[in-house]
Amino acid sequence: MTTTAAGWTIIDEDAGVLSLPYTYGKDGKSNCFAAKLPSGGVLLVSPPSRVSDEAVAELEAIGPIEAIVANNGFHYLGVDRWQKRFPKARSYAAPGAIARIAKRSTKPLSFEPLSALAGSLGDDVAVVEAPGSRHGETWVRAKIADGYAWYASDILTNLAALPKPFLPRTLFKLTKSGPGYSVFNLAVRFIFKDKGAGLGAMIREVGEYPPTVMVPAHGDILRGADLAEKTRGLLQAAL
Repeated sequence: MTTTAAGWTIIDEDAGVLSLPYTYGKDGKSNCFAAKLPSGGVLLVSPPSRVSDEAVAELEAIGPIEAIVANNGFHYLGVDRWQKRFPKARSYAAPGAIARIAKRSTKPLSFEPLSALAGSLGDDVAVVEAPGSRHGETWVRAKIADGYAWYASDILTNLAALPKPFLPRTLFKLTKSGPGYSVFNLAVRFIFKDKGAGLGAMIREVGEYPPTVMVPAHGDILRGADLAEKTRGLLQAAL
């Protein structure tokens, strides 16, 4: 994988699959995910609220921004900026995410359901709402040369280090939410009303569409031939 001048990690250039780290709030860090659609346009997941003009231009060079996805009811802070920058783009989210965003957002945001996006994805890109989710938790996968690149949303994480403040650090430790590649158990407690249904669905999809690249919403990107096996083991242990 290579990194562009503006910070995008190019996961598969031919498939138009890439990711960009960004910051939010006081010291929050996250990743967005982008994939080229059959139309030649770009699907952008977890749109960054803080992003340079150079990074936007690099993404536009892949194709016009066609679809913006809030991957749950929490990753919406950048939607307003991208909607204004690209008014022809359509924004999507799962029903649970739409409901939470409507309550929490200070800006009027408009979303279509994920079902309205399905016809634009083709065979190589999938946007999947996790069953049993409270707030529309959604993962994404895209076919790449050596398998599949996944965006795991808030279900998986790969933090190099735990937060420094005592309380969050303690909570991360108690729930075994890192450091390193792990199920984000702290978030999973809030994500699912039926954890077995959600994690079970991801286990099945990991088996059917084995990831060779995993982009967690929070933490470093992973790549490897054994990634599907590792991921399945983590998810099964968390059931």
